[in-house]
Amino acid sequence: MKSLTEKAATVTFTDETEIDRNTLPKASFTETKFLSLWNAYAEQLIQKGDKSLASILNASKPILNEWSIQYTLPNNLMADQLERLKPRLLKYLREHLNNFSIDMEVNVIETEVKKFIYTPQEKYNKLKEINPDIEILKNMFGLDL
Repeated sequence: MKSLTEKAATVTFTDETEIDRNTLPKASFTETKFLSLWNAYAEQLIQKGDKSLASILNASKPILNEWSIQYTLPNNLMADQLERLKPRLLKYLREHLNNFSIDMEVNVIETEVKKFIYTPQEKYNKLKEINPDIEILKNMFGLDL
């Protein structure tokens, strides 16, 4: 039991401290080189067995605007997972492109979920939405749902 507590005491967590990126290199690079590194990182994730994160990186194409990466995802769950991966991904890209001013913004575009009509009342309301005159017919002939 003592060895476990000693090992736990020796484990230290290193936080990525904020460094002054203005003093680090800002080499220029092409979008092609950037995309090849993006895809290479996704491939590394697959090799490590982390296919879910790799699929997030392959979910859409990153847009490079000077040194800012704009990445759009379809839902918040994927965005949260990418936010956890973001420090490692940025470190990889910054080192391989020799540009430490690269940053990334993750955007979420929620797509509207198709609503299905199940009950007779919902069907009637949908028909009434399409053609309001159906209410007149219902009342004229004394129909119920």
